[in-house]
Amino acid sequence: MSTPLAIVLPALLALLGQAKENPQYGWWSSCKAGSKVTLRMEGEQGGVKLVIESTHTLLEITAEKAVVEQKTKITVSGTAQPEQTEKEEILEDKEKDPIKIEKEGDEEIEVAGKKLKCHWIQGADKETKLKLWICNEIPGSVAKGEITVTAEGATMKINAVSWEKK
Repeated sequence: MSTPLAIVLPALLALLGQAKENPQYGWWSSCKAGSKVTLRMEGEQGGVKLVIESTHTLLEITAEKAVVEQKTKITVSGTAQPEQTEKEEILEDKEKDPIKIEKEGDEEIEVAGKKLKCHWIQGADKETKLKLWICNEIPGSVAKGEITVTAEGATMKINAVSWEKK
């Protein structure tokens, strides 16, 4: 079974790619090494329930790049898969393929029991529809999200469950 993780995370991180600089780098640039966020993604693909818990830790930040370690635990229909660990270099001036932002606004939402002022963005490409709530108080800036991958029949809801900004 394929998992939408390979689709969800790149799409999530590329959404703001319309800026001159890499927005994903900007999401981490106000943080110091050791800052981290844990995101919980819950969804369904083809009738199969998925829970993905991903902890992103900033290992290094310079004027040119951010190095982020991602530890991901996936549970498929109640069965836990082995944890995966990856490191990603996020370059300040290199963006991924962006998804066009169609709407945006500001909203206060509750995340992990805290009220946060967020900027939300909504966009789509041929296969993915996204809505993200962005908050600079959270390392990596993603407070909440809703993703639909039409070709895969997958829907995901994302929530930041814990974070520490250094």
